[in-house]
Amino acid sequence: MSKFRGLAALFVLPLLIAGCGFDRDKGILMAAGSYGDLAVVVSDENLRPAVERFLNKFNREYTFVIAREKVFAIDVFSPRQFDLCRNYKNILIVARIGDGGPVQKQVERLVSASTLQQMAGGGGALVQLDDPFATYQFGMVAATADRNSLISMLNNSAEKIRDIFQQKSRERIQRHNRHVGLQNGLMATLWDRFGFFIEIPEEFRQNQVEPDRFPGLELMATGPSRGISVSWMPHENPREALADRALLLEMREALGELMHNEELVPETFVWNEATIDGNPSVKLEGAWNSNVFAGGGPFWCYFIPDMQSKRLLCLDLLVYAPHEDKMGFFRNLDAVAATFSLQQPHP
Repeated sequence: MSKFRGLAALFVLPLLIAGCGFDRDKGILMAAGSYGDLAVVVSDENLRPAVERFLNKFNREYTFVIAREKVFAIDVFSPRQFDLCRNYKNILIVARIGDGGPVQKQVERLVSASTLQQMAGGGGALVQLDDPFATYQFGMVAATADRNSLISMLNNSAEKIRDIFQQKSRERIQRHNRHVGLQNGLMATLWDRFGFFIEIPEEFRQNQVEPDRFPGLELMATGPSRGISVSWMPHENPREALADRALLLEMREALGELMHNEELVPETFVWNEATIDGNPSVKLEGAWNSNVFAGGGPFWCYFIPDMQSKRLLCLDLLVYAPHEDKMGFFRNLDAVAATFSLQQPHP
């Protein structure tokens, strides 16, 4: 087994979609490990160098304070090692139809006859698979009859393939949270009192609500410490406010000072556009230092316009986990953040 890590590229190929596996949440086998673990299996060892180049484009890197982490931890398997990848949370099967062997046999079992015919005819396809061998698992097959076309398909699709794996991880985390149980009473209270909805996993507890009349609240889980905070402020045109980064930063600084007793580290800031609940939003990533103890950590926050109530909201995700990798914690927090909504929740 070997590990490969890297960056991202562009997508140009439409996807074909297929699925198979156990019934959701009822399978006898649950995929092991982290939602960041990815097994890549090739139908021919000669494909390995090309797959390594693809993975260098595929695997995005984040900086958490000063530590760099990849989105995925990747193991690459040879054809004879196929069984080793069956229990990973994520699987990517890279096959040239015509190589034969155990990988092609699995492709023939996993995809429809019409899709297999397209692959064998040289057209190639990317196929999505929900729960192919275990529950809470996601797989993709990239296959064609021509080796050069297969390599081009991977390289041209690297960013899109990465985005699909990330989105599917988010959906599976949400699915698992719902299966284990949510804080339904607290969720209803937040909607009734503050007019926003968010799915709160069972392990989170309400830690602060409008401390010293500050318009905000905090949800916390421990082991390690993870926080989800929401604050808000009135604004006549909150959508236009998204362009005012000074205002957004002032809002996040106030949340940090009044609710967390922390200060932000400006040189760590990374701004991006985002979408929450279908609304154009702004994402800020960065680091914080505590004013109470010698320590700090990373945060991600989203600024979300509420046009109906004429307010701007800040949805903040924070982790304090010294000497531990952070990506897995933020992957789970971000899945919770993705459930945030300003719409009336359905019963």
